[in-house]
Amino acid sequence: MQTAIKQRTEFLTGPQVQARYQKSAVTIWRWVRDPNLGFPQPIQINRLNYWRLSDLETWEAAQAEQAVA
Repeated sequence: MQTAIKQRTEFLTGPQVQARYQKSAVTIWRWVRDPNLGFPQPIQINRLNYWRLSDLETWEAAQAEQAVA
């Protein structure tokens, strides 16, 4: 018997992302549009934008690693 492990994906709304980084909506969208920054692209659900928490955490880790190097 195979056991399926379900991983729950957490999503953050635009205002939650803004609060997480203490940045305005305009700044977040600048980050999204800047290909050199590598900020995660949002996912649209019912015409609203959401970011995967795991994508944001991966991006944060990459930024921290880049700052150390």
